[in-house]
Amino acid sequence: MSELKITQEKVTAAFSEANDCPKAISILTALFGKQKPDYTDYHNIKTYEDACEAVGVKPIVRLLVEDEDGHKEEVADITHLAYIKLCTIARALNNDPDFPRFTKDEYRYTPWFYLYNQKEIDEMDEEDRNRLVLWGGSANYGASCGLACAYSNNDWSHSSANFGSRLAVKSSEIAIYFGEQFKELWKDFLIGKK
Repeated sequence: MSELKITQEKVTAAFSEANDCPKAISILTALFGKQKPDYTDYHNIKTYEDACEAVGVKPIVRLLVEDEDGHKEEVADITHLAYIKLCTIARALNNDPDFPRFTKDEYRYTPWFYLYNQKEIDEMDEEDRNRLVLWGGSANYGASCGLACAYSNNDWSHSSANFGSRLAVKSSEIAIYFGEQFKELWKDFLIGKK
């Protein structure tokens, strides 16, 4: 019997070709074991857990705060937990531990979200309505929006903005993916409600 040599590169290529065929993936997994996706392609980062694997950190499930006596208590802060997860995802999507560097020739991007009133939402077709990240409300709601933090008052008619960077990504294409793929986390971060 002749010897068969298969390189990791060919195994990875086979998994890539079999991407939409569960039977082929099952056979390849039986032969070669579960393969780690190529996270240098941001499209392979589909979940927070994928992002954690890509950057080599353990996923955070809950927030614990320790008091001066060493007692730990869980904090139910949806906004903070979503922010931590989005920061990890941004690091993974950028695939660059030094981004952003804050050089004058470096551009940064973040997902952009529009505000709609109830009449506009009611007039949308179902596909557009399903793309909405958050549902607005009445006066005095604020939202921290990644590169910019928007605070609004008097039914979205008064706003101010501050700047941050942890949710910045390297291209507008990645920013669109970031906003659409992780819209539930963005909703938790922006309005802090389920």
